[in-house]
Amino acid sequence: MDVVRAGWASASFLAYTGALTILLAAVWLESSLSDHYEAAAFVGWSALVLLGAAACAFVARRGERPVLAGLFAFVSVTLFAVFVAALEDWFGWLSHDSPLHGFHLSLLLLEVLTAVAALWALHVFHHPLLVLAAAGVGWFFVTDVLSSGGNWSAWVTLLFGLFLLPIALGVNPVYGFWLNVVSGVTIGGALLWFWHSGDWDFVLIGLAGLAYVFFGGATRRSSWTVLGAFGLLLTAAHFIDKWSGGSLSPLAVIFGGEGPRHAWARPFGFVVLGFVYVALAIVVRARYPDREATPRPAAGP
Repeated sequence: MDVVRAGWASASFLAYTGALTILLAAVWLESSLSDHYEAAAFVGWSALVLLGAAACAFVARRGERPVLAGLFAFVSVTLFAVFVAALEDWFGWLSHDSPLHGFHLSLLLLEVLTAVAALWALHVFHHPLLVLAAAGVGWFFVTDVLSSGGNWSAWVTLLFGLFLLPIALGVNPVYGFWLNVVSGVTIGGALLWFWHSGDWDFVLIGLAGLAYVFFGGATRRSSWTVLGAFGLLLTAAHFIDKWSGGSLSPLAVIFGGEGPRHAWARPFGFVVLGFVYVALAIVVRARYPDREATPRPAAGP
């Protein structure tokens, strides 16, 4: 079976939205059930919910609807993690301490089994979202094994992203999209952990954002450009906040924090940021002209 690639269309949007809504609702349901039933009964309920999602995945696969099949497989991987956690809790193995703080064999086992389930589902259903699941759980496992929070976890996260980057650039572009996302987010997240307080920190974040933008243009991996644009937004928001004399913090807005001394400074600053984005678009297009890729047929839901 080829890699499943869903083109942007109304049906694809509704399929993704429906599956992710089902996932959120199922996790919500299981959270409610765990509050009302003993551990043994919750194992049964979580197994039932998991079997329902897995059945939907295989029925969709048999009906030659690969996008829906892959989406329900993604839902099933998450519900599988809940089921394993329920089993461990029933056996009295599950640690209730915070992840990334100390060595907890039960949590490491949960992470390994979830990663294996994601890779198995990827082998069967070939849906790119399962790459995201496997890479995300892989990062969590590596960080959990090698660190216990704080700066050391940030260093492990940074190294994980750098290790993942050449793999992301070398695999099938459809799979590689989510690997690039995980690589970019882990590297950027680590940098934000180290640089998030003073003016010079946000200057460095802005420079990293520019590097992301040009790296995305050079490699034709737009996820890096999106993340770079977000880094520039964080830098702009920091300095606009400082120069306007107010606060762009959502909490300050909600709870009536101090307003800006210069009301014009905020919109003017974001106008400047918008022109920076436009200028970068022109520069990136000139330096790295798009090469028309051979169109690939997209699978229907």
